[in-house]
Formats: sequence, structure tokens, C-alpha cells
Amino acid sequence: MNKKSDIKIIIKFVIIGIALFGFIGYKVKNDFFTDDETHKKLLSLDLYGYTLSKSDTDLYKDNFKALEAILNEKPINYSDYAKQVSKLFIIDVFTLTNKVSSTDIGGLEFLHKKLKENFKENMGATLYKNVEVNLDGNRTQELPEVSKIEATEITETKFTYGEVEYDAYLVTLNWEYKKDLGYAKSMKLTLIKDSDKLYVVKGE
Repeated sequence: MNKKSDIKIIIKFVIIGIALFGFIGYKVKNDFFTDDETHKKLLSLDLYGYTLSKSDTDLYKDNFKALEAILNEKPINYSDYAKQVSKLFIIDVFTLTNKVSSTDIGGLEFLHKKLKENFKENMGATLYKNVEVNLDGNRTQELPEVSKIEATEITETKFTYGEVEYDAYLVTLNWEYKKDLGYAKSMKLTLIKDSDKLYVVKGE
């Protein structure tokens, strides 16, 4: 199975499948190595649960700060919010150079809580399965790193998640890597608005 097939299975079948067939119970687990120096928090948007860490790439940090500015505006522009969360999700999922092991899964804080554990397990078994443990920062393994990303289109829509219809946004994204290793470069994400916060619930 190639890398593009891996992510198609995870995003398309896992996330969509859970969204269509209902909620699953979960208990949030702490990521491994959270006490490691490279993973200490630099900034936290406490109301929304988003965090910026020392290990995040410059591209991620720049986009995180853009999200912070959007969320500090009143009223919030939810189209801009949706585009920025979508970009951060993709950057974090597809950038593996800063991950310390196969269990250090990106994008979790942008997913709806009912999807997190299943997504984490499946990504660890596919896209992240060959990520070697790297605690000293001296990794020689060649891994993908998103270098540029653009949200090219956004559409306001409705999306039924579980038995509830939510206001939603469909965001089309295209991105590039520092080095092309054969990973996906485009995707459409669906985000729902639940209690004033946006969550990724579908990707294709």
C-alpha cells in the first residue's frame, strides 16, 4: 500500500465512517513524551484548546499566530476560522519530521472529540507506522514536512453528525513539501460548528 492510499483510508473511511455510523465512546489519553523539552507549550488558546509547541515548524507557528488573531476578533469570522484550522490540521498531520515516535500523531486537537482515539490508532498503524523514535533530535530518517499550504476554496453548508445537523464549512486545500516523497497534496475537509468551536469531521 502506498502513502497516498494510507491517508485515503484513514481520512476517507475512518473519519467518514465514524461520522456516518455514530459516536463512539472515548477517554482522552496523554501523548507519549509530553514532558520532553521539544514538546513544551509555547502558547495556548485556552478557550479553544489549541496549543503551540516548541517542536512545531515555522509554517505551523505562523499559521497558529494567524488563527490567534482571527479568534481575538469580535465577532469571529468563521470562514477565516475554518480555513485556518484546516491548514493547521493538514500541516500537523502531514509533517512527520517533528514527531518523536509513531504514537505522536498530528492534528488531534482539531478533530471532534469522538473521532480522536480511532484516528490516532489508525494513523499510528498506517501513515505514522514507520516513524522512528527520536528523543535526542538527531534523526536521520527521511520524513515529509509541509512547506507551503493554501486554502483555495471554502463553502458554507450543513452537515449531519450523529443525529444533529450543524452549520458546516467545506474547505479545499492544496499543499507542498520540502521534498516530495509521494504523500498526498490536496484534500477537502468538512468542519462543523459546535458551541462556537469548529471541528474537523470529514476528509476526502
